[in-house]
Amino acid sequence: MSIGSTIKRLRREKDLTQEQLAEYLGITSRAISQWECDRTAPDISQIPALCHVLDVSSDTLLGIDITKSNEEIENYLDRAFEKEKDGNFKGSEEILRDGLRKFPKSYKIMYKLAESIVNSRSREGLNEYDEVFELCNRILTECTDSITRQQTTHLLGTAYNYAGKQEEMRKLAEELPHVWFSYEDFMRYHWKGDDDFSQLQDYMSYLINRIGEMIELAVCHRHDDGTLIYPLEDRIKLWKTHIALMDHLFPDGDYLYAAQYCENSCGHLFDIYNAKDDYEEAWRWLERGAEFAIHFDTYDFEGAYSSPILRGYVSGGWIIEESGYHSKNMLTYLKYSDEVAAYRSDARYEALVSRLESVCPKH
Repeated sequence: MSIGSTIKRLRREKDLTQEQLAEYLGITSRAISQWECDRTAPDISQIPALCHVLDVSSDTLLGIDITKSNEEIENYLDRAFEKEKDGNFKGSEEILRDGLRKFPKSYKIMYKLAESIVNSRSREGLNEYDEVFELCNRILTECTDSITRQQTTHLLGTAYNYAGKQEEMRKLAEELPHVWFSYEDFMRYHWKGDDDFSQLQDYMSYLINRIGEMIELAVCHRHDDGTLIYPLEDRIKLWKTHIALMDHLFPDGDYLYAAQYCENSCGHLFDIYNAKDDYEEAWRWLERGAEFAIHFDTYDFEGAYSSPILRGYVSGGWIIEESGYHSKNMLTYLKYSDEVAAYRSDARYEALVSRLESVCPKH
């Protein structure tokens, strides 16, 4: 349907004459007649007033099928996500660029394209992010959706960091709400019943994984002079406490994401005991680290937790990249690192290598 036909239909639905509509708009009734006969069309500056008088959105006035457009936009986003799940960020970029050409005002596509570019270039070690800055700043200038704006601000800060623009990154970070002002922290006492329980589990899963991440960051934090803040014995206690906590939270061994942080803690403990020449204790943490690596690479992330803390909760998928397989990286470390040389003659070594090799070929 042409814009003229749409104006005619909407005018009649509002029970307005051409003369009345013309008076509201401050133009002649002849101009209205010309529009409705499709001899001319409204100037773009007249669209907002037309929408106001006829009580419709600009999409409706211009004959844009919002539902169909949204479905197409979601289709582009879904196809791009499928590429990203396989670590194919370049493929995701291509799909999203095509989507943005068709829907140049879609802030969802703009955001996902910017995110895909960041994912791709950061993995290549590149620091050129001008296109990301342009896309993000356009969203922040034009988009009014608060969630999209928060996501974009976070992504822009990440891009500043990768680009080495630390001052811009810190300044932008100050615009983000503190964690105690987040939706989840506010709602934690207000979630009720079955419908809200999944949101509670989402937040709990997030916090559990953040524990491992924050222990890693805190224990490795340094004073201004470069010395570690925590003394050695405290670092040992914290890494062991972290692993013990995860063991208690997940007695069924379904650590999922938490496994990667447990693997890191095991790695630190191996390094410490290896340096102390405590062979058995070093071996213990080397073996546990390999177990966590195997778990992370083989667990069904689409399956539900069975441990009580998150029983029934499904965490979702994981982006799989060749360089990111923990078991493969652990196998390389075991075979070629000088730190492990003394352990290769141990009978347990070959058994551990075999277990890692049984996982790696699947990838």
